[in-house]
Amino acid sequence: MKTIKIMNYILPVVLLVLAATPIAAQEMNNSLLAYSRMGVGARVIAMGEAGSTVTNDIVSGYWNPAGLTRMKDFELGTMVNLDMGYNRSHNYASFGNRFRFGALALSWVNANVLDIDGYDENENPTGTFSDSENNFTLSYANSIGDFSFGFGPKFYLSTLEGESIYGYGVDFGAKYDINQYLEIGAMARDLYGEFDGATMPYQISAGLAAYPLKGLTLAADAKMEKDEDPYFCFGAEYWTSIGRDPEADSKLSVVSVSEQSSWEETLSTLQTGLRLGYNRGRLSAGTGIKLRNFQLDYVFRYNNHEVFGNDHILSLILRF
Repeated sequence: MKTIKIMNYILPVVLLVLAATPIAAQEMNNSLLAYSRMGVGARVIAMGEAGSTVTNDIVSGYWNPAGLTRMKDFELGTMVNLDMGYNRSHNYASFGNRFRFGALALSWVNANVLDIDGYDENENPTGTFSDSENNFTLSYANSIGDFSFGFGPKFYLSTLEGESIYGYGVDFGAKYDINQYLEIGAMARDLYGEFDGATMPYQISAGLAAYPLKGLTLAADAKMEKDEDPYFCFGAEYWTSIGRDPEADSKLSVVSVSEQSSWEETLSTLQTGLRLGYNRGRLSAGTGIKLRNFQLDYVFRYNNHEVFGNDHILSLILRF
């Protein structure tokens, strides 16, 4: 009976994605705004970008808005790519809060290229210019029992040499907790959208996360993009407690962030995490430290999407 009830929620979402995909595929430029699909958050990137199910914090606004229902009240998240070379940068910031009517989050993803050499039609230098790419997403999420759902309308802004171009998109996501050891999720990125007269390239992800032991998370995603073969992403994470009271990103977690504690008690929740990921022949590895209200993560990603080479990323989450 429980399975039948859950299918009543999941089936409409699946049918919506399948029905809308052919429409979104028309006149599509798959390289359009590629920065928006490079991923955010060192934790999930270290896990091979298998993020459709494992996210349960403010970063869910990017990977699967349904995960925002797991935020610990108010959260603030940031990310910076430390060295992309050639005056390039990739940044992210977000904040969100849970309310009685659901969870809301606002996020910003940015990519810049500075000091680009300009030339005229005769190949004479004309000085330098810069390119700034931005997208802003307002995400909403709610849950019905063990089923969570969310969506996020997006606004795109591209500025090149003083001229601006605008666009829009929308993401949809859903998650279902099968039990404390297993959950599944699905995400449709830019299912509807347009930028400068071109249809936004969609990305559809579906995955599962397993929590076989306290502190251990295993994740796998299947992803599909226009004009590309489907591919798989895999990730693993293990949190080990240095203090006496663990709060790992496992369903077996035992600490509530709402508990008030002294500084000594806060330090007792200190954890370190290790992560590995695999994504289309590329490896990633990362680590992190976490207190009840603070999480700092790092990842080394090899051959970033076969375009940007190796990169080093730091991200921070604050919980209040």
